[in-house]
Amino acid sequence: MYLDKTLQQYLDDLASSQPTPGGGSAAALSGAMGASLACMVARLTVGKADYAAVQQEIGELIEQGEALRSRFQELMRLDIEAYGKLSACFKMPRSTAEEKTARTQAVQGALVEAALVPLDMVERALALVQCCKRVAQIGNKNVLSDIATATSMASAAGNGAAWMVNVNLNSLKDADKAQELRNRLDSALEQITSEAIQVIRAIEERG
Repeated sequence: MYLDKTLQQYLDDLASSQPTPGGGSAAALSGAMGASLACMVARLTVGKADYAAVQQEIGELIEQGEALRSRFQELMRLDIEAYGKLSACFKMPRSTAEEKTARTQAVQGALVEAALVPLDMVERALALVQCCKRVAQIGNKNVLSDIATATSMASAAGNGAAWMVNVNLNSLKDADKAQELRNRLDSALEQITSEAIQVIRAIEERG
């Protein structure tokens, strides 16, 4: 797993011709870094006299941020695994009618899983932007540029992962399932955009 390797190794592999890691894990890494930055800003608010009234809430925001960071890290691995499963399904034999049927069923099931992983990233990215908004509203004013960067990275995670969702849904034969997942995707993306704008407004009002 890449979390046990150096950043240099991950970037080298990302730049290589091998299929993984790819856009999905890169989106998850962006989310993990955004969550880390949000936690940093929150921790730089802890123990400050000027922010005595928000210490309990800041502690809760740190917990939220750490949970999101952990999940994004896990999604890096899950994205690579989902791609591997889908690739294996495409390589299944299809010489007979039975083999073709089995292959089709396996591919379709793997496509759903391969769409759900990045969809989870998009929805976690929304949760992260919402966390960033509150940190921007009550956190240490001296590091608001960092929460702006955290928000940008969360938005990048969501928008990047959305492409991974769509590329898998485009091959899904179950139209109802595809529409269900697209509805979730569209709702999350719309909220990410709206919430990110509110983060910037909060920063500008306090800056």
